[in-house]
Amino acid sequence: MADRHLPNARRPRQFFRNDRLIDDIDAEECRRRYRFTPDNIDRLLGLVGHRLQRQTRRNHALTPRQCLCLVLRFYATGAFLQIVGDSVGVDIATVSRVVTLVTDCLFDLKDLVIRFPTTNRHKQLTKDGFHAIAGFPSVISAVDGTHIRIIAPHNYEENYVNRKHYHSINVQALCDHRGKSHIQVSKIQNHLKCSQKYVEEGLPYKFIPYYSIFSYP
Repeated sequence: MADRHLPNARRPRQFFRNDRLIDDIDAEECRRRYRFTPDNIDRLLGLVGHRLQRQTRRNHALTPRQCLCLVLRFYATGAFLQIVGDSVGVDIATVSRVVTLVTDCLFDLKDLVIRFPTTNRHKQLTKDGFHAIAGFPSVISAVDGTHIRIIAPHNYEENYVNRKHYHSINVQALCDHRGKSHIQVSKIQNHLKCSQKYVEEGLPYKFIPYYSIFSYP
C-alpha cells in the first residue's frame, strides 16, 4: 500500500529489443529492409565497425552491427526516430545518438570511396560503360539531385526556400555506369546554381542540361 503513494517511484527498465537483423533473413529480404545486401553491410561494418564499438560495461549495449543496421533502416524508410526505435526495441534518444554517430563515420569515408575519374584509363572505361548501356558517346558521369526537407534555419532562412515553397537542402550526386558515386554536393543554398558549384570544385566538364550528363570533349 505504501508503494502506491510514492510519487517518484522509478519504473524498472525493460528491454524488448528485436535482434532479428540480417542473420536470419535472405538477401532479397535484407535488400528490401535496408537497401543493402548482406555482403555490402558486412563491407560497411568492416570500414566503420571499430568506431561503433560501445565503450561501456553496461548490459544490453548495442553491437556495431546493430548500430549500422538501425541506421540503414532509418535511411531506407525515412521514418521518424521514434518509429525506428520502436521497431527494434530501443529508446528514441538511443536512435538519435546512433544515427549521428554512424552518419559521421560514413561521412568520414567520402574521400576514400567518392572519387571523380582522373586517369585516362579510368575515363575510357567509364565512357565505354555508358556507351554499352545507352549508345551515348564520351560520357563519364551521370548527375541527379533531390530536395531534402529541413526545419527552417535561423540564419539565411530565405535562401533555403525552394520553388515549391518549403525549406530544403539541395543534394546532387554524380555516378559512373556502375552506379558508383563520383562526387556529392549538399548543404548548398538553393539560389546557388549547380554549375557554379562544380566550377568551384575545379571539375573539367561540359554540362548538357537536356541529358543531365557530364561529358568530356
